[in-house]
Amino acid sequence: MYRHSKKNIQKKFVINKKIVIFVLLFWVSSFFVNTWAILIMSVFCLGNALLMSIDRYISLPIDMELSNFSTILMSIHFGLGFGLITAALTKFADMIYNKRFKITYLFMISSYMVTAYFAFVFKDTNIVTLGIVVTLVSNIYLGMIRKFVAQYSIFEVILYGGSNFIFNSVLFIGFSQIINNVLKIFS
Repeated sequence: MYRHSKKNIQKKFVINKKIVIFVLLFWVSSFFVNTWAILIMSVFCLGNALLMSIDRYISLPIDMELSNFSTILMSIHFGLGFGLITAALTKFADMIYNKRFKITYLFMISSYMVTAYFAFVFKDTNIVTLGIVVTLVSNIYLGMIRKFVAQYSIFEVILYGGSNFIFNSVLFIGFSQIINNVLKIFS
């Protein structure tokens, strides 16, 4: 009986070697790269891909995504480089996860890069104001591309741009201050 209980106690205190290796690699890589920024960017990419999977089930011209939101926050806190990488990777994660590629996605990435640039240049502005204004600029840019290059109807341009602007406005008004304060800890 004593041996059996001792064996159970030993199993409870076993350390998972994969976790130890991950923590050590994270710690060593933090000397060379801002690993917190990479982890936060990964969370944004995963969240955007999951959110965009709604398109599988709903075939409406709506554009509710986290790319603008995450690109602006990453540009402000971790610099233009991380902002540009986030702009591209959030859309690539969406394409890979949902197994769908449209030529307009390349234009969307370019609009997110415009977002990153403006967010970085005006990063000292109030986060809510900056987010709404930069999202509006990004949607106007993308709306012109959708209308004149991709030949979307005016109805689709308004629905895509309008839904994206409303969704990002809600994100910035409701959550940007909280996430901004959390990201200040890591930047």
